[in-house]
Amino acid sequence: MYHEDLKLPNLPLAHEGVTLRPVTNGDVAAVHRLLRAPGVFEGLASVPRSPDMDFAAARTSKIVATMERGEGLQLLGEVEGVVVGTIGVGINRRHRHGGLGYHLGTASRVRGVASRMLQGLMKHCFDVLELHRLWAETFCDSGPSRRLMECHGFSNEGVKRGAYL
Repeated sequence: MYHEDLKLPNLPLAHEGVTLRPVTNGDVAAVHRLLRAPGVFEGLASVPRSPDMDFAAARTSKIVATMERGEGLQLLGEVEGVVVGTIGVGINRRHRHGGLGYHLGTASRVRGVASRMLQGLMKHCFDVLELHRLWAETFCDSGPSRRLMECHGFSNEGVKRGAYL
């Protein structure tokens, strides 16, 4: 059972054609497919170049455990019943803020799906979880991610030089 602080009875959340629902242990195949999408493993140091099903199962289990502790929320985005991406937030309850992360399958990029997923997550985080701040890190060479954040009110607060090789 997921932690009550995440207020999951308010989910799934439908937002402009995208449904957001919590990741479950039954979502290993969908997580595996998303992790293997080009543009995902290159940006995440924690994902191997060719993640296998065992890696996806372990990652999914870790996500579910984090939600059970109430330390984060990870949602799958679905369009017409098909999983197209994932978006989540690690939560710092004491200071009421969270760090965002997301990725999309290749076919869903540049269709506004990430924007609608972000809007839905922001609504849940601010209106339901009552967080007061969300933040995200993007790579300097990831123009689409930077533009997505800027379009939704995020501002560039700095550059972490030498943080990633």
